[in-house]
Amino acid sequence: MVPLRLNPYVHFIEDHLAPHSVRYGMVHRLSGEVWLLTEQLRPLLLGLSTANILLTEDELNRLEALGFQVKILQEQRFLIPLDADPIEPFMDHYVVRPSQNPALAYRSESGLTILVRTSMEYFVCSPKQGELPLIVEETLPPDVAELFILADGSRTLNEILTVMNLQGVVLNDALNFLTSPERQLIKFAPELKNLGDQNQAFNSVPRSLSHSLRWDPDKDSLSNFHQHGIEDTSWEFDWIESTVNHAFRFPSEVLGGLNYGSRFCLSTLKLEVIAALSRSRRLEVLEIGGGTGSFARSFIEQASGLADVNYHILDLSPVLAENQRRLLASLPNQITHFQQDATELSLPGYKFDLVIANEVIADFPTASVRRVQDNVEGDGAADIHRYQLSIADAPETFLINSGVFRFLERAWEHLAPGGTLILSEYGAVDRYPIRQHYLNHEETSIHFGHVAACAERVGFSYRLITLKDFMGLDDRIPILDGAAEQIYCLNHVLNKFGLSLPYAAISKGEFDNRFGELAKSIGLTGVTFSPLRSGFHFGPPVNDFMVLILNRPAH
Repeated sequence: MVPLRLNPYVHFIEDHLAPHSVRYGMVHRLSGEVWLLTEQLRPLLLGLSTANILLTEDELNRLEALGFQVKILQEQRFLIPLDADPIEPFMDHYVVRPSQNPALAYRSESGLTILVRTSMEYFVCSPKQGELPLIVEETLPPDVAELFILADGSRTLNEILTVMNLQGVVLNDALNFLTSPERQLIKFAPELKNLGDQNQAFNSVPRSLSHSLRWDPDKDSLSNFHQHGIEDTSWEFDWIESTVNHAFRFPSEVLGGLNYGSRFCLSTLKLEVIAALSRSRRLEVLEIGGGTGSFARSFIEQASGLADVNYHILDLSPVLAENQRRLLASLPNQITHFQQDATELSLPGYKFDLVIANEVIADFPTASVRRVQDNVEGDGAADIHRYQLSIADAPETFLINSGVFRFLERAWEHLAPGGTLILSEYGAVDRYPIRQHYLNHEETSIHFGHVAACAERVGFSYRLITLKDFMGLDDRIPILDGAAEQIYCLNHVLNKFGLSLPYAAISKGEFDNRFGELAKSIGLTGVTFSPLRSGFHFGPPVNDFMVLILNRPAH
């Protein structure tokens, strides 16, 4: 057997997002494939990397159980024979620019190709203010620039080299530059299909992940975070926790020319949804968790002429409440504000026709449960019995949305007969809650089947639909690819011409109308669009969201 060496186009990454644990992996710079490293495999491969040693047949035999993994690593070209050319197997692959990479290139007045990028070697999730990734500008050498621009997925590496007459040392230097861990500007796809799939390895930019943690779930309560952990509203929703409402707070063709709050209002103010409108034009409305206040403003403005809305907002964060007051100050409506934990909702003397909890219940506490033979134990066991929740498909240990259950009980007491409670959040009908570790606080997806079962036990009738159907949202429309980093790099270029983009979802039509001529004149490369349904845009994936409409009987 020919001795094996570590492919020179491999680098190592670390994931520090999950509390009290680290995941290790390695990335093939040409394919984008990631291999997770076990405790046994990692030192072996690090040794290959740092000591320039080889794996001989005798050493492979001694690996025993690891031998199977080594075989797969060889098949995926993480390990290659001593004299093998690491590039040769990719000559007939299509060359692409990974759509997850926010890097852009443009042509300067002098005709040079300027690259604008951030580091693809590491990323800090939930960055603190002033901790944004460094923008790097690089002038690309002519051969490198041409290869980068030609990497649009329409040609194989062989075809590009024929066009460029590029080979030998020059090719190696260009590939080393473009595929380096800090750049990851091009990768190779084995075939033309699925080039638009953001989850394909060749569209990815795997990197080391860390977390700028400002709230320790082991020491601080979630309530404490919301009261004291939010410092700046724009920063919170632009860079930390972008919501669907924040992404579509401006009029969008996705919503028929309306913004999110306006469209939500029209979807809500239907007679079959709000029974109170059949009795009176006056609506007592309570919004739970008002965010920046943009939802309330749009909802109130859209409701004007349709209903007389008396609007109230309950929020735990004083910073968010103050922003809401500023944003809503110009409205003729008098807005009532409450600072309170929604899971302990208590507003004596108030009854509401409509309570809205839009993109907030994922912040409510959860409880853990473990199955013990035919019984359950843990903090959430009592709720399993109380609401008769089905757990036949549950794993051995799991979470339940206990805070949402408490909120439903409280909301029932504050709804007028015939009143409606609308919950919008991400989750699924039968998927158990999953904790998110990339935010600056704990957040958990919703098991809507359990929430609906709880609601029925409380006394509600319910209807569960997708957010797409509730809003009449067109998820076929192409939207600018990438999250905040994409807009960050794009604004670095646009600012040179006195222009800018807000941190929001923007359609291709909207982008072309505003920036199309400039983009063409400077040869802007790296701006791509995908249908909204792909979920690869600023803000959370819309198709992960559901709407639960709960009605309290009129009698």
